[in-house]
Amino acid sequence: MGKRKSREKIKNKKPTISLCMIVRNEEACLGRCLDSVRHCVDEMIVVDTGSTDRTVEIAKKYGAKVFYHPWENDFSKHRNQSLSYATGDWILQLDADEELFADAGPILSETVQKGDADYCHCLFYDVDQNGVVQGVFNLIRLFRNGLSMFFTQKIHNQLQVVGTGAFSHIRVKHYGYDLSPEKMEEKHIRTTTLLKEMLEQNPEDVYCRHQLAASYSLHKDYETAIDQGLMALDVMRKNGLRNDYFLTTFYLVAQAYFSLEQYESAKRICLEAIALFPLYLDVYHILAAVYFKKEALAQCRAMSLKYLHLYDELQKNPSLIGSGSCYCFNPRKRSEIFMGLACIHFFEKDFEGADAFFCKSLEDSADPMDKTDKITRFYFEQKMDAKAMEWLMKAYETGCSRGSIPDILQEKKALYAKIAETYLANDHVDSALACFEKAGDESLTEEERFAKKLSQAGIFWRQGKVDDLVGVLEDLITALEIHTISCVDSIEDLGRIVYDIAEAFCLRQQWHPAEPALQLAVKIAPNLFDRSKFERLLHHAESPQSSRV
Repeated sequence: MGKRKSREKIKNKKPTISLCMIVRNEEACLGRCLDSVRHCVDEMIVVDTGSTDRTVEIAKKYGAKVFYHPWENDFSKHRNQSLSYATGDWILQLDADEELFADAGPILSETVQKGDADYCHCLFYDVDQNGVVQGVFNLIRLFRNGLSMFFTQKIHNQLQVVGTGAFSHIRVKHYGYDLSPEKMEEKHIRTTTLLKEMLEQNPEDVYCRHQLAASYSLHKDYETAIDQGLMALDVMRKNGLRNDYFLTTFYLVAQAYFSLEQYESAKRICLEAIALFPLYLDVYHILAAVYFKKEALAQCRAMSLKYLHLYDELQKNPSLIGSGSCYCFNPRKRSEIFMGLACIHFFEKDFEGADAFFCKSLEDSADPMDKTDKITRFYFEQKMDAKAMEWLMKAYETGCSRGSIPDILQEKKALYAKIAETYLANDHVDSALACFEKAGDESLTEEERFAKKLSQAGIFWRQGKVDDLVGVLEDLITALEIHTISCVDSIEDLGRIVYDIAEAFCLRQQWHPAEPALQLAVKIAPNLFDRSKFERLLHHAESPQSSRV
């Protein structure tokens, strides 16, 4: 009865909100966090645990109330200290490496004004510094003050809740795992050390086992991650537990097995996971990948379609993701599902369907250049060079717009020449010349170098750049070791040189560069054409595989 009256009283006035934080040496990100929240709360409480940088100065600049407590290797203790200073009706708890989305203010205000629950799950987006979402999960970060809620666990704290809970649409960005290698290693050592200390005090602490599995997985120590995760799952099975964080434990173990190419073990863990938690989206992604690796395409398709259906359901209702910080929704994986379905259609010889799913995968990708790079490689591997070139052009042009280079072009510079020929075919001569330059000569075979030189010569002739044309012809004369006129006094002299180059290619039976050489010679000096010198080339040009001279 008392709680209902309290809620009614709060509804009659505008509820106040206290931001509560603990910090130490967070000058790099604290300003971003406080800037996102300062207009959404009534007070900002910051407990500093020993900063030696500008953290306190930044906090005060934003009007925060700063309290000082020496670090005691216990996150929960310091979080509870921050709660003790809060005077608002509600508490919003954030870390310095987090920030509210731009639209969070009105939603936050509406949530506390309605007061339909005593604590609320917020939707967290794990993002890198480029803003690319790596995962989505729910955490309780908004709760009523005065109901004696508090945090437990030295690390990876858990709020001991009171009353009724709800899922909100308050969105928060989390940057905590996009650090330098040195910072990530420091974080790994700190986290695992504290977790092991807690296990020494309580070896049956299954949540610590779960968090150790997560830490070792992030560290790419997959065997240790599996060991810790399996110990946690054994306790879960033995005691019939159903805590939401076990969803992540299943995922961590399955993903570690998959990374070690132990596909049957990965499949076994995934099937157990969805038997217990049928809405666990990312497990369907691992299952689809397992079946793809095992070439079980029907099962791969079934898991992929299940994934897409469940993805749509989670988009409509984020509360289905679950609570308890279960890390079970990585939206980037949908692009990979589309990629797998594209491959299935290709192997079934449905090439139109394959390309449609490749396009879906690209549209859904957080890294379009990387995706086009992968699709290009796929088509090259399947010996479909024309289709590969379509995607290579997309990769190159995407890279140009972003000021970077696709990996495949860094590995195979010769492909620049193919891009140049595509540009040339569409009369984009400046772009063609730029790509010919990027191709260089070292990456090309002899015949590719000849083709490149002749294409450049043709462009220079069209542009009237005689000096550049002469420079290319000199390179060809040297490479072919031919004797021709040494002084160019007229257009006909240029034509004679190119005819001599074409004839040299014919004598070497290099018909592929001989054709464009003769075409260029005829353009420059048509009156000097001697059919008898090029009978064999003309006969070769009449074949279906060759272009006409």
